Amino acid sequence: MAFNIPMKITSALDKNTIRRPERIQPAYTADNIRQAGRVQNVPAPAVSPARTQTAVSKPVKPSASVDKNGTIPAHLKLVLDWSVANPNCDLDVSAFLLAENDKVTGEEWFVFYGQPESPDKSVIYSGKTDTGAQLEIHLSQISRQIQKIAVAVTIYEAIQQNLHFGMVQNVTARMLNQQNQTELARMELNDGTAGVTALVVGEFYRYKGEWKFNAVGSGVARDLAGFCAMYGIQAG
Repeated sequence: MAFNIPMKITSALDKNTIRRPERIQPAYTADNIRQAGRVQNVPAPAVSPARTQTAVSKPVKPSASVDKNGTIPAHLKLVLDWSVANPNCDLDVSAFLLAENDKVTGEEWFVFYGQPESPDKSVIYSGKTDTGAQLEIHLSQISRQIQKIAVAVTIYEAIQQNLHFGMVQNVTARMLNQQNQTELARMELNDGTAGVTALVVGEFYRYKGEWKFNAVGSGVARDLAGFCAMYGIQAG
């Protein structure tokens, strides 16, 4: 399937503009996720260590377990905060709602600044400022075909503008109970490495009929278009 990732000011990117330069090798694939940390007691899918040298990871530091079984509430917010040393760094959060094969079943299951809501209204891009962004996630509303939700933070046009997370500071992810705003977990995601152009925050996934959260926290050399290609959305 083909999909245009819109520019924030003018027109949609075409496939030549959005295509990732060949000299940057993918570091994060659906079958090769480097797990750098996990919310306590949350069962995680089997993963293999990343072998490519472009993957740079720093363990996340969860401040609390979601609960003793790792179960999370049906309605929550995932709040991302950051500060930038380079004002050209424009960060965004994106979510990919994936089927069992780790691919989207249609481009409408990709939630980001240009498409702020999934078809089942289970994931909503609900706010963006210069210092953060947030997603609302309603697990009880997720379509049965969705088995996983992958969340990433990217820098807009990072590769084209030679931007990276060495220019970004104090990146944190907070999971809140949407009903009472209780903080369930906090993860420090800073990775001040020049080769890192995106952060894989983590994954919500189904496990024995319940939703769990796996904190990944890996820095990778990939842009938003690269994530799209990995999850089955081709730039058109």
